[in-house]
Amino acid sequence: MDTMEHSPLETESSANEQTSWLQGFADIIMQPEELATRLVQYPGRIIAFASLLLTFISVGASYLYSVNDGISGQMYKMQAQTVERIMRKQGVAEGQIEQELEKVRERLEFSFVRTLGISIIFVMISMFLFGLLFWILQRLFNSEPPPVLAIIGLTNYGASIASIGILVGCMIQFAGNSMFLSLSPAAFMDLSENPAMLQFYGRINPFTIWEYIVVGIVTARHVGMSRTQGIGIGATALVIVLMFTGIFAWASSKLVG
Repeated sequence: MDTMEHSPLETESSANEQTSWLQGFADIIMQPEELATRLVQYPGRIIAFASLLLTFISVGASYLYSVNDGISGQMYKMQAQTVERIMRKQGVAEGQIEQELEKVRERLEFSFVRTLGISIIFVMISMFLFGLLFWILQRLFNSEPPPVLAIIGLTNYGASIASIGILVGCMIQFAGNSMFLSLSPAAFMDLSENPAMLQFYGRINPFTIWEYIVVGIVTARHVGMSRTQGIGIGATALVIVLMFTGIFAWASSKLVG
């Protein structure tokens, strides 16, 4: 029986095709518009890798926060104040409040398995919705849209920028022994008794803006739109996300306030 032999050049080309999708996680930073011109062949791989990347970065940041006495103490104080305020409004007995505060302390103890399990589910849902939002926005201007998964996969390359943002933010807070230090408006506000608003304002930082604008440009260029339109898509997506998260944070703060 005849056997088909593959030349070294063909083998190398095949190997490059299998791994080229990984290069996109660097190209989203170095050459985003060139990335936009490529065919998205393995969206599932991109989504999975992006989710794992952000998950492990987030788990690592959680561990660093847990071993920093200043940050862990602030986290406990914020959550304890919220729990105590709600339970006192409900007229709960002092002994039950103490029991609940002890549970808060236990939940804040770092557990790799628990943190990993919670993070990966949250991240995967977030990454899917993130990509879907950009697909919807470009669809408003594009009569022949690409497949949903192609755009979701392409936008998920933005996980590289998001990961850098998490790392830089974590290093700043860890070095300063404070969760209130950040490259966001939260650094200039007293949000020690309002964890929901702290999280909301923390999202308004250079890395989030960079991520949304670059992903908007990549999405627009991929479907034949202009760079300017891409900036508009990215800015619109960011405003939509901030609007919804802001409303949720405001409602949460009023509920427990």
